[in-house]
Amino acid sequence: MTDATAPPTVVKARKAPRMTYKQEIQTIKNLPRTQRLIVIMKIAGVFLVAIGLEGIVTGQYAYTLLFIPLGVFVSMMPIKIRTGVCIACRSPLEQHQAICPKCGAPQM
Repeated sequence: MTDATAPPTVVKARKAPRMTYKQEIQTIKNLPRTQRLIVIMKIAGVFLVAIGLEGIVTGQYAYTLLFIPLGVFVSMMPIKIRTGVCIACRSPLEQHQAICPKCGAPQM
């Protein structure tokens, strides 16, 4: 008797097309003010960490002690605001919908 085992099947996730630079800028412009502020704060957190790392390189450890924890705190703040509309195309969304059914844009 021989064992008839089926070969393993590989399931691949559907790969969505990436947004272009202009689409990303338009999406940020469509954000409500509070969400726009959150995006700016996340980007600012990265710059604060970079300033802290520069403090390590140049030997100015006061910059390191100040900017790295501040940058990590600002970048990692768990802030989410649900508006009920898609941030890319402004179509209405259901309560816990993560991807817009109309345009396919992921929600923040």
